[in-house]
Parts: sequence; C-alpha cells; structure tokens
Amino acid sequence: MSPLVIIGICVIVTVSLFGYGLAMQFGRRRAILAERLETYATIEEEAAIDTEAEVRQQSSLQRFLNVILGRAYLQKLEDDLAQADIPMRASEYFLGRLVLGGLGFIIGFYGMGYLHSGLLFAVVGYLIPGMMVRIHQNRRRTKFVAQLADALMLLTNSLRSGYGFLKGLELIAKEMSDPIAKELNRMLREVSLGATVEQALLSLGKRINSPDLDIVISAFLIQKDVGGNLTEIMEKVAETIRERLRIQGDIRVLTAQGRLSGLIVGLLPLVLFLFFLVRTPDYFKPMFDPPIMGVVAGIPVPFGVVLLLGAFGLQLMGGYVIYRIINIKV
Repeated sequence: MSPLVIIGICVIVTVSLFGYGLAMQFGRRRAILAERLETYATIEEEAAIDTEAEVRQQSSLQRFLNVILGRAYLQKLEDDLAQADIPMRASEYFLGRLVLGGLGFIIGFYGMGYLHSGLLFAVVGYLIPGMMVRIHQNRRRTKFVAQLADALMLLTNSLRSGYGFLKGLELIAKEMSDPIAKELNRMLREVSLGATVEQALLSLGKRINSPDLDIVISAFLIQKDVGGNLTEIMEKVAETIRERLRIQGDIRVLTAQGRLSGLIVGLLPLVLFLFFLVRTPDYFKPMFDPPIMGVVAGIPVPFGVVLLLGAFGLQLMGGYVIYRIINIKV
C-alpha cells in the first residue's frame, strides 16, 4: 500500500472521528439530564433503565471498540477519567485521542513535508490526552489529601457531639469544598441507593487511589469488625496524615533542585528538536534521508531516525532514573 493511500485513509478516519465527536458533544446535555433523572429512580428501575439505555444507545462504533479494545481496557479508561473527574465516556476519550493523533499526523506531514515527522506528531498528539488525564488525577488527589486531615477532625468533632458516621460525612460534604465534598456526596448517594457503607468506601478509595485515604478506610473497616472507639481512631489517623503531609512537604523542598534539574535536562532536547523542526525543517533533513536502515510495514526507516529513537529511549531511561532517585516514599 502506497504512502498516499495511507495518508488518505488517515485523513478520512480523522475527519469522520472528529464529526462523530462533535455529534456526541452536542448530545451530551440530554444524556446528562437523563442520567440525573435516573439517579432518583428505585434500584430495580434504575438497573433496568441503565441496561436498556446502554444496549439501545450503543452505536456500531462503540460495539466495535468493545470487541477490538476489550471491555477491560475501556473499564480502565473509565476509571482513569473518574479519578480525574473528567465527564467523558471511555469511547469518546479514546476516539478523541485518535482524532488528535490524526491531526498531528496531518500537521506533521503536510507542514514539515516528511512522513516521519507526521508519525512523530501523531504519536505526540495521541499521548497528550493521557498526560493531561494523569496531571488532573495527581492534582485532584493532592487537593483531596490536603483536605482529608481537616475533614477527619470535623468528623471527630461531629462524632463527639453525638452524630453518626454517615451524618458526620454528610456534614463534611456540606461544610467543605470540592473535591472531597463531591466525592462524599457521591458516596452518600450510593448508600442511599442501596450500597453498603463498606462498598461505598471501597468505591471511594478506588476513585481517589490515595494511600492516605486507604488508611482511613482500613481503620474504619477494622473498627467495624473488631470494635473500639471510632472517635479516637479517626483522631489518631488525622494526626498520622498530618505528619505524613509535613514530612512529604520537607522532602519536596529538599528534592526541588533535583526535580527541576531532571525536568530541564529531560525536556530540553525534545524542545530544541521541535523548535528546529518547525523553524528550519532542513536542519534535520540529513536525519530523514538515506542511508536506509530497513523497511518496516512498507515504510523505509533511515539510519538517522533509528539514532533519534535511540536518543529518545536514553532520555526516557535517564528521566526514569532521576524520578526513582527523588521519589522518596513516606
């Protein structure tokens, strides 16, 4: 298959996915309203409505993605989006990554004039959404943990005043801001729809994915099985989390120079490469010209491209080593 045919197929697929994404975006408002209404239905009616709606609303493209990617992979994407608090379906997210990858290929190929630059921009466009999701997850998790100690103290005071555990969580959800208020409201809604407190707490821990929250959940589950003073237990856990946050802050200060050095050393070659590739494309022309190292899927791979990939791999290894050095567990 010639490169022009491959490029034509990529353009058609990109435009089609972009149109599908716009259609899904415009139909989101109605879907969100229907989902909110279904929340207040009974458990049996909700399960029946959800199952029927899922079967009815699944397009042929979504069923195709379920077959090709597998339900486990799509479920992992849904968990990642839930942890980042991004209101998007897994299929929409995956198709969006494909669209960005296709747009990157078009920009790289037609803007730079090289097939390899198009492939490079396609990879970058596909990876950027995943990086953004990770950034949102880390920011939200950090903000949640920063609120956790204060929330536990508020819970402790409410327990001392005679409130129950769920009533104390409801008070925290009312008094504090997001993300902890949003997550606790979702947990309380799950309990009101029939889930047990243990199941709701485990779902909360899965969404947040924080060791500090896991300590709180484990302490509650152990107290529920073994017994004890829940107020004193939560107070001790709050003190432990505060101390962990203090130590982590000290470690971040001590390793700030190493993290900044690793960031600069890791990104500087990539930034310079992209700058020269955009500013003066002919500067890297010898890297994309013969000699040819080999042919992969009908595409000739110059020796310069192999050297660039090797350099990129060494950069990743160096960045990983620096990350392991400065990533101190508490």
